[in-house]
Amino acid sequence: MGRTVAVIWHVSFSIVAAGLYFFFVLPRWPELMGDTPPTLGLVLRIVTGVLIGLASLPVVFTLQRTKRPELATPELALRLRTASIALHVLAAVLIVGTAVSEIWLSLDGFGPWLFGIYGAAAAIALLGIFAFYLAFVAELPPPPPKPVKTREKAQRRGRKNAIAEADEPETEEPEETEDAGETEAEAEDAEEPAKVNLTKEPSDDETDDGEGKTLRNRRPSSKNGTKRRGLRTRGEVTTED
Repeated sequence: MGRTVAVIWHVSFSIVAAGLYFFFVLPRWPELMGDTPPTLGLVLRIVTGVLIGLASLPVVFTLQRTKRPELATPELALRLRTASIALHVLAAVLIVGTAVSEIWLSLDGFGPWLFGIYGAAAAIALLGIFAFYLAFVAELPPPPPKPVKTREKAQRRGRKNAIAEADEPETEEPEETEDAGETEAEAEDAEEPAKVNLTKEPSDDETDDGEGKTLRNRRPSSKNGTKRRGLRTRGEVTTED
C-alpha cells in the first residue's frame, strides 16, 4: 500500500469515528435529550470502536512496506508505527467493551466510570493517530549542519590584525630605503678604482735645497706684527732683522 492511499484511508476513518464519538459516545447529547433511542446509540458506539480499530489497518500495511531492509527505514519510525497500531487497537477495545457493558450497567450508578473509560479511549486514539504521522517525520533525512557563526570578538580581532598588517609595511619602507641607499653607496665605492698618484715624490735632498733657496730669497715683510727670529732649517740658520 502506498503512502497516499494509507493516509487517505486513515484520515477518512478517523474523521468519521470522531463525529460518531462526539454525538453518540461522549457527550451523546441527542441520546440524553431523548432525540435518539438508546439502542441506536449503543450500536453507533460499537461502530465507533470498530472504525477506530479499522483505522489501524493502513498503519499495519505501511509498517510492512517500510520494514524491508533495503529501504533502510529509521528504527524510530518503525517503533512509532508499532505503537500507533497498539494504541488504535486498545482504544477500539475500550470503546466496544464499555458500550457492550452498558447493556447491564446503568448510567445512574456507573455513569462516571463509563464516561471516564470513554475519555481515556479517546485520548489513547489521539495518541495513536499522532504516532502514525510522526513516523513519516522520523523518516526524513537530517538537515544539513548549519555553518558556524563567527563571534563578534573574533571579527574585531580579525579587523585589528588586518589593520596592523596593513600599517606594518608603511613603517618599514623608510628603513628599507635607507638600507638600500647605503648598499648602493657601498657598491659605488667598491666599483670606483683607487686613483694612483703618478707624480714623482721629491727626495729629501731636493726638498732641503729648495727650502734653503726660498729662505734666502725671502724679504722681511712689515705686514706681520711680530718678528720671527731664530728660524732654523735643516743644516742652515737664517736670521731676519
